[in-house]
Amino acid sequence: MPSIAAFRHDPVKSVLWAGEPGRFHWDREPAVCGYRMLTYQSASVGRAVPVPVSATPAVITGVGVCVASDDGYVRLHNTGLTKVYWERRMNSGVYASLVVDAGRGRVIAAATSGLVACFDVRGALVWSADVGAPVFATPTVLSGGDVLVIATFHSNCVGVDLESGALVFQRKLPEPWHAACNGSASYRDPYASPAATDAGTAIICCAEHVLCLAPDGTELWRQVVGHGIKASPVTLHETGGVAVCPVDGRCVFLDSRTGDLRGELFLGSKVTTSPAVSGTVLAVGTSAGSVFGLDVRSCDVIWTAGQGAPRSYTSFSVLPPGDFIATSERGNVVCLRRDDGRFQWETSQVMGLPEHDPAMDITPVAGPDGTMYCASYSGVVYEFNFRPAAEEEMPCR
Repeated sequence: MPSIAAFRHDPVKSVLWAGEPGRFHWDREPAVCGYRMLTYQSASVGRAVPVPVSATPAVITGVGVCVASDDGYVRLHNTGLTKVYWERRMNSGVYASLVVDAGRGRVIAAATSGLVACFDVRGALVWSADVGAPVFATPTVLSGGDVLVIATFHSNCVGVDLESGALVFQRKLPEPWHAACNGSASYRDPYASPAATDAGTAIICCAEHVLCLAPDGTELWRQVVGHGIKASPVTLHETGGVAVCPVDGRCVFLDSRTGDLRGELFLGSKVTTSPAVSGTVLAVGTSAGSVFGLDVRSCDVIWTAGQGAPRSYTSFSVLPPGDFIATSERGNVVCLRRDDGRFQWETSQVMGLPEHDPAMDITPVAGPDGTMYCASYSGVVYEFNFRPAAEEEMPCR
């Protein structure tokens, strides 16, 4: 697995101690082998109320999964979700997905209040920092710079030292055009998550612009794309490029070192979901539900699929062998084969539970140990197990 996260929900950002993928039937539908309902006891309502989960969890291979919820709790659950090893409370809800500091074995949570906290795997607080504005975009770790880059609402970008939590830089970003006429959602920018390049720089999509920042926050280049950007950029390590999808349905290819335009494709529908790259294939989903597989070398469409696009404002991720996964508008995780976009499987969360809404809402994450985790705004966290390839009859854990 490469060490530099290329896209919003790259497993490099959300899996600790990954190692080599185990021998599992990744091309077959996984089964729910653990679930947990998150609730809190409401005095005003007089009953337990579901706690939504908006953030993609972090997998700690062989241990379990770290889950952050909208009530501000960060918890490490065991494999199977039957117990909690530890729990810590942020000062507000957590929307941005959890990020791992793989080199130090830590997990980082960013709250909507602007509080960012780093925990070790035993739950001890290593450091915390207040970045001064709401965090909804998932932070990213820069290669070689030991800097965590965080894009916040109100058009700000912050760099935090991964070892200590000290502020490395803080800078303003271009505001969307409608900020000048008091657009009601202008403060909710940037929404897209930063991406890291193999040169150790950060790609930021904000307003109608794409920026490249050095680890100290210095602007290296700026490209105007003319339309708002909600989908997170993808860095293409294979070609030294960047793929950006504005809301006008284009996929724009830029040079990651200069910002020069390399090419663009028109996909025919609005893009608000974040793409992912696997090998030389970039998967982009549109609001019409279609998925396009693009060759990052030629910038051409090599396949299309009529289903499997992520839910609005979620993302593609990839399985350990490289196929694409996303939570579709139906609320199930769908897997498309990387090479040709062929449908592989779709999950089911129908378990016969009373008053249970089986639809999931967030981007899934899979570990090399044959587990996959996803969750819902209705407060349910799911663990899926893939069937072992070596022992066909091995039961789920």
